[in-house]
This record gives sequence, structure tokens and C-alpha cells, in this order.
Amino acid sequence: MKNFGFRKLMIFIILSATVALAYQLPYLRFTFYDQMMSALQLNNTQMGVLATAIGFASTVSYPIGGFIANRFSMKTLICSTLAAYIGLTIWFAFTTNYIMLIIIHILYGFFSIATLWSAYLTGIRNLGDEKNQSTLFGSSEATRGVIQTLMGFAFLGIMGVAATPVLGFRYVMFLGTGVIAVFLILSLIFLPKGENTTQRESIKSEITQNDKKYTIIDVVKNKGVWVTILVIMCAYISWTLGNGYLTTYTVQVLNVSESLASTLGIVRSYIIVILAGFLGGWLLDKFTYKGKGFIVLFSAIAIAIAAVMFSSKVVPVCIGLTLLIAFLANVMKSTYWSVMGQAGIPTKMTALATGFISFIVFLPDMIVPTICGIWIDTAAAAGNIEAGFNKIFILLIAFSLIGIIAGYILMRRTKAMEARGEIEKVKQ
Repeated sequence: MKNFGFRKLMIFIILSATVALAYQLPYLRFTFYDQMMSALQLNNTQMGVLATAIGFASTVSYPIGGFIANRFSMKTLICSTLAAYIGLTIWFAFTTNYIMLIIIHILYGFFSIATLWSAYLTGIRNLGDEKNQSTLFGSSEATRGVIQTLMGFAFLGIMGVAATPVLGFRYVMFLGTGVIAVFLILSLIFLPKGENTTQRESIKSEITQNDKKYTIIDVVKNKGVWVTILVIMCAYISWTLGNGYLTTYTVQVLNVSESLASTLGIVRSYIIVILAGFLGGWLLDKFTYKGKGFIVLFSAIAIAIAAVMFSSKVVPVCIGLTLLIAFLANVMKSTYWSVMGQAGIPTKMTALATGFISFIVFLPDMIVPTICGIWIDTAAAAGNIEAGFNKIFILLIAFSLIGIIAGYILMRRTKAMEARGEIEKVKQ
């Protein structure tokens, strides 16, 4: 990061901001769940279906994204994503039609992955060398948090002064569209043309070499890939369900005002991301074995979630616990890709492995949000909405327990490979 010139810094900011906006506007339910539900005239189940729609589209787009990324430059893909988001967000601002909302979320999911994700990872990676990859990605995660925090507070202010929830939501979409347009212009100016840059040629050459040495069959047969899948899936579930339902939990169960809940949601979803992005790598590096680090993190989350279930009558304590859960989940999210080396995934298999891992890991996004929405609506109809949220918390604890097992398997595998000389011994 010290050797960043102005152009590299602009590329870094553009890429980080693009991902920040792409993963904020379609996911406003994380911080404005109740306002969004009111503005769009939806129930909890329908909100869950929208989450499932974007999750499904995102998941099936991972292999598509790899195919597209090999054929188009980073600049083309980033600009295409931003242009598509401008059109979709304007459309989103003017419709409450449920079928259209589903279509919009499917398209959001497609463009957030197929044309963005691989381009983003490639672009950030090419800004440095292997010695500072953790710093680059951690700093990018933190930068995304800064941008989303600023946008989140701006959205909160707009919704606070709007005459109706519908107008508030529409004005939020307008602001989002305007900011996206600014970064589209910056992308056209500062992003390299791709095919004429050394970095693009380098990454294309690396991908070609990797494809010759490894096939998808090699990926599937690698035990480390499946250990990595287990760790990342459990960590991702902790992050997505925590962010998705803790805000509305404070409204529907703790009876906190929507405005205060959204403020807490901004802290939980964005500000904490900044802290976790900068501190996550440092924290995990304190553990000799990453598997051991994840055992500790999953254990802490399971305990914190159980504590939330039994502290709903003590609102300040319960709110504090939700913020702790968000921090722990974001620490895992900012570092979970770093386990690949200790899991035994060769560096030259990374391109193929990450696509396959991502496809499997995010499959729960296609069904879990809808199930959670049904649980909440069913519990509300029965007159005990807290029971619906408790089912979600029990699901989170279950995945945390599986995550503890996955962390243990990862640690054992790392030690075994060290003993066989298959990987370099971890420094104590």
C-alpha cells in the first residue's frame, strides 16, 4: 500500500466502491428491513423470497463469471456492472410489483457476480504482489465498509425526512443511482483498458497455465477444497443471517424504534466491517493454525447467540451482543479465504478452486432466507414472533458447531501435511 501512486489508488477506490455499492443497494434489508418491507408492501416471507432470488442468481453466476472474466477486460466488466446497476436501481425505485421485484433481484444477483466478482478479485490482486495480498484485501474490505457507512447514514437521513416510506425508499434509490453514475465515469477515466496492460496479460497467462495443470476433477478430488468449503459455508451463514435478521429482531422483539434499529444496523453491517477488515487478518495471524482460530471464533459466536436468546428482556445487553456477533462474523468473512493454503490447495489451483468453492458455499442463499421468513411469519401469526427468531438463532448455533468441527478438521489436516512435508511447516 505504501507504493501506491495516484492511479493505483484510484483503481483501488473504484473497485472497492463498486463492490460496496453492488452489495449494499440490493441488500438494504440488512439495515432497513422494516422500512423496505413497508415501502414495497411485502411480508416477511416475500422478503425472504427476494433474498433467495438474489442468492440463487448469484450462486449460479459464479461459473458464468469465470467464463466471462477470461474473455473481457476488467474495465469492460466493471463499467458493464455499474451501467446495469444504474438501470436496475432506477427500475427498483419505481415499482412495488412483486414479480418485477423478483426479476430485479435476479438481475442484481447476476451482475454482482457474473460481471463483477472475478473482475474485482483480479483487479485488487494485480495491485500488489503475494507479500501484501492480505493487506490489500483486508484494506479493500475496510474501504467498502467506510463507503457503505457513509451511504448508510445518508440513506437513514433521507428516510427520516421523507413524507412516506415509499418516497423515502425511492429517494434512497435515486441517491444510490447518482453515486453509481459517478463511479462509472471514474471507471471510464482511470481503469486500464485491460488487453493492453501487462497485468491483464499476466493474469490471462497464469489462468492458461493453471488450466493445463489442473482440471475441475482435480479440484473435486482435493480434500482441502471440501474442508475449505465447510469452514467458509459455516462462516458465511453466520455473517449473512446475522446481518439479515439482527436489525429487524431489535424492532420486532426488542421493540426498538425503526430509526434506532437502522442506526444499529449501519454500525453492525458497515462500521464493524471496517474494524473487522483491518483487525481480522491481524487477529487470525495470532493463531499458529488457522483452524484453531476458527474454532475460537465459531465458539464465541455460538455462545453470543445463545446469550441473545436469553437476554431479550435486558435490551442494552442484548443489543451489545448483536454487535459482538456482527464483529466476530465479519472477522471470519474477511479472512476465510486465507485458509486455502493450510487446507492444502495448491496456489496454481486457486482460480479453479475458488469458483467451485464459491458455487457450493453460497448454495444455502437459495433456500435459507425463505425458510427464515416463513418461520418469522408463522410465529407472528401464532402470536409469538420471538419463537420464529429463536429458530433462526438455533440454526446459527448449529452451523457454528459444524464450523467448530470444520476448524478442528482443518487444523488436523494442516498438521498432517506438515508431518508429511507436503506444505511448509507453520512458524510458531
